[in-house]
Amino acid sequence: MIFNNLWGIPIYKQNVNYAFSQFDEDTKEYIENYITQTDNASKNVNVFMERGYFLEDLRLIKIKDLIQQQALSFRDNIMKCSNELLIQSSWFTINHKDSNHGEHKHPHTIFSVCYYPRAESGNLVFCCPDGKNTWQKDYRFGFNWTEWNEWNSSDWTIPVQSGDVVIFPGWVQHFTTPNESDKPRLMIGANYWLKGEMQFKDELDRINV
Repeated sequence: MIFNNLWGIPIYKQNVNYAFSQFDEDTKEYIENYITQTDNASKNVNVFMERGYFLEDLRLIKIKDLIQQQALSFRDNIMKCSNELLIQSSWFTINHKDSNHGEHKHPHTIFSVCYYPRAESGNLVFCCPDGKNTWQKDYRFGFNWTEWNEWNSSDWTIPVQSGDVVIFPGWVQHFTTPNESDKPRLMIGANYWLKGEMQFKDELDRINV
C-alpha cells in the first residue's frame, strides 16, 4: 500500500492480486467482447462509458466490490471522514500497442479509482497543480536540482501493473504513457462523490447531498 504525499496530494496505490487472467469465464467474455470492438492498430485510447454505468453489469459485481473496498480504504485512512461514498460514474478503457491516454482531469469528482486488470506496459503520470511544484506555488524558484523527487518535479510517474488500483483526487491532471506490449492495457475506472451533510463552520456553509 502506498500513500504518496505528492505536492501535498494524496495518491493511493495498492495491488489487489486480482488480474484479468483470474476473472471467471463470464467476466472475461464480457470484457473480451469490448476488446473485439476496437481497432488494435489505433493509436488512440478506447473509452467505453455505457452512460457512465459500466460497473452496473452483474458480470462485473466482483470488480465493483473490489473497487468499493479500495475506495472505502481511501476514505477511512486518508480522508478520515464518515460520509457515505457514492459511485457517480464508471467506465472502461483499452490501450492497444503504442496508444496512450492523453492529459485530462475528472470534473465533479471527490476522487477517482483506476483499476488495472491487465497492464504489462505503461505508466500513470500525474502533473503538479497549475504546473508549479512545491517550491514554485507562490514564487518561481529555479533551484539547481541535484535529483528529481515528489516535491521538486513538475510531473510524477506511477508504474502500474496487472492488479493495481490507484486512487487520487479527480481534479489532478494526469495521463498515461504508451502501451508497448502486444496485449491491450485494460483499466476500469470509477468516480466517487460523498453523500450526507458537509459543513465547515455553521449553517451558512452547509450542504446536504
